[in-house]
Amino acid sequence: MKFSTPMQCMNRDKNRLGTFEKVLLLFLTLYFIGGNAQVFYSTDPLYLRVKSEKNNLVTQYRYSYPDTSLTEFSNFFPRNFMGNIGLPSPHYMLTYKSDNVGFRFFQPPTQQDRFTEEQVQYYRSKGPYANLTGIAGAKNLQIFKMLFTHTYKDKVNVTMGFQRYTSIGYYKRQTTYTNNLYISSNYETKKKRAGYYLYLLNNSNKNNENGGIKSPLNDTTILVIKEVLPYNISNASRDNRETKAMFNPYFKLNKKSDSTRAYDQFIQIKTKFTNQVFKYKDTHIAQDGFYHVAYKDTIQTHDSSLVRQFANEVDYAVKSRDKNRAFSVGIKNEHNRVWQYADSLFSNTSAQGDAVYKKIFKNKDSLTPFTRSIENHVNAQYVLEGTNAGNYRAELSSFVDINPIKKRSIFLAISYERRNPDYIYNYWVSNHFEWFNLGYKPQEQLQIKLKFNLGKSLQFNVYQQNVNHFLYFDRNALPAQYNSPISNTALSLNFAKVFFKHLGIGLNHVYQSSTRPTYVRIPGNVSTVKLFYNGNLFKNNLQLQIGSQVQIYEGFTPYNYMPATQVFYLQDKVETSPYPYVDVYLNARIRPVSFFFKVENVLQGLVGTNYFFVPGYYQADRAFRFGLSWTFFD
Repeated sequence: MKFSTPMQCMNRDKNRLGTFEKVLLLFLTLYFIGGNAQVFYSTDPLYLRVKSEKNNLVTQYRYSYPDTSLTEFSNFFPRNFMGNIGLPSPHYMLTYKSDNVGFRFFQPPTQQDRFTEEQVQYYRSKGPYANLTGIAGAKNLQIFKMLFTHTYKDKVNVTMGFQRYTSIGYYKRQTTYTNNLYISSNYETKKKRAGYYLYLLNNSNKNNENGGIKSPLNDTTILVIKEVLPYNISNASRDNRETKAMFNPYFKLNKKSDSTRAYDQFIQIKTKFTNQVFKYKDTHIAQDGFYHVAYKDTIQTHDSSLVRQFANEVDYAVKSRDKNRAFSVGIKNEHNRVWQYADSLFSNTSAQGDAVYKKIFKNKDSLTPFTRSIENHVNAQYVLEGTNAGNYRAELSSFVDINPIKKRSIFLAISYERRNPDYIYNYWVSNHFEWFNLGYKPQEQLQIKLKFNLGKSLQFNVYQQNVNHFLYFDRNALPAQYNSPISNTALSLNFAKVFFKHLGIGLNHVYQSSTRPTYVRIPGNVSTVKLFYNGNLFKNNLQLQIGSQVQIYEGFTPYNYMPATQVFYLQDKVETSPYPYVDVYLNARIRPVSFFFKVENVLQGLVGTNYFFVPGYYQADRAFRFGLSWTFFD
């Protein structure tokens, strides 16, 4: 076996990057040649308004000018803890998340590689807006992102979000392919008597499954071309597909608004269709010996799960004429059909209500250029009958805007829920796993999130989670339940500031703890430090940022991964240790174009071999990336 020195590896990467550099040069050439093609660039902070899919009739749009800062531009994706974008990834960072009650098959571990329903956005704009982003790098990394929105004659808006990316990874059979798209639209008649919201969403996540490499890296194998290292599964692949469609028309019941009528009344209807397909294929199960059991076929695995949902909802809503107060109540019926070597039907009827209150405080001093405001939103849901009867969720969110110019605000979210276990915990039929009617109790969960924005440079977050009847997967990758309370806490502090006009520093520290670390696997401390030079050149036409980032995760006992079910389960044989992930980068912006050059994990091969978060799956080696983002307002 032939080994390569670190210098040889770097020289090989340089040769591979010739094509990428040529592509970037072509992009920049096209920009300078066609620089006069864009005749309009808006700096109007009121150009775009946006809101996310929710109870669309009672929620309000918020002004959202595109982020033009450079500090995070080179961090184009959150870290995938399996080592390659598009692969499943465990949840090691505690975050606030509150889903609607009702039937749920399971939550795929591809949260950062697909559009979720909460990420569907509705826009209102003063004209067209588009942003195109392309990123490329070592190991055939190719990423394209697009956002386009336009409001026609101040009536109908059409928005499209798209992302497509692929990478072969550093290890054999680690190729991923992701293709996500959503189209949203909203419309309101001239007299505001009727309108609609709708969206179409499609996610496709495909990847090869290699089961991880068989042996951990050491001082010798860390220098080997990673594709030659032996791995556990030789011919397996995963294909997850999801399609959603929603149509939400609404109608005003009273004929018109006037000074004698303080509130308007509405009826809204929401119809949603969801189709999810999860496929796993392994044609070499006998040769690999990775799985100990084969229930259906000892030669090959062709597992598939199909989930279809039809949901219909009717709501009555009341809104104040100034849109600062709103209330709605309604009822929803859902039918869910699951096919997995069998056919099952699950139905639920639930009631829900929303209340929104916003107050704007007038300035006593007419010279004060901003207004303070507070906005509260309360949501309650209860399943009246069906498979999930007795499940409920109550949530309060409150936003206090103290000073919008100085970015001082407070956000509070509190939710409490009682939810039946996802389908995967009580029932499963596949070639390698089977369990029926395990009868686990509903999981109860209290979540509290408190966020302080203390200015443009300082933010502080508090997250508290209390869980009873916690559901997890044990050391045999089988579902289990812990019936005593578990308390999880996360604190984070973020600071970023430029001193002496040019020297920038960024600090982010996250502290996490759990009263039951045996079941909840999380790193206790995660620290990120940035040092950079910030400059404006050529009469402020070129913004430049050159810097380095260091990120360290405290050692902990990680989860293991089971390809057949896409679950992360407990293991106690392997522990991680702190490792410095060091990146160097250059971010630049020539309005309306931003671009970056970046080298990730520059110390790979020099400071140890412990750069993994899941046994057998290592983070990327030293890698070169570059990207370009172009904004259009016409």
